[in-house]
Amino acid sequence: MKKTVGVLFAAAVATAALAIPTIGAGAPQTVRVSEVDGRISLATKPRAGLVKVVVRNRGDEAHDFWVRGGGKRWKTSVLIPGRAATPTVRLKKGVRYSFWCGVSDHAEDGMRGSFIAR
Repeated sequence: MKKTVGVLFAAAVATAALAIPTIGAGAPQTVRVSEVDGRISLATKPRAGLVKVVVRNRGDEAHDFWVRGGGKRWKTSVLIPGRAATPTVRLKKGVRYSFWCGVSDHAEDGMRGSFIAR
């Protein structure tokens, strides 16, 4: 009986020790991005840290989504109307990030913007 209790106690301690690094880690922030012909809008301002970006093409033309800042650059594939992509990026606090659609002249037509990760 003592051995069983000792083994169970050791197993519980080991399980707790493995769980400690995940406490407070939390899930990445989700930022929804809507691309409509001539406009890109972010549902919320991204915070510093891990960010899951859900990009949905709600327009009638193909679009992609680029992000640049902090010495990094990310992009999605070209999305046909109705399609979505979900890249996960790590943003640095206080860094200004630019975003745009890189298809044709869409950025010049207003499909661009920027934010500072807080």
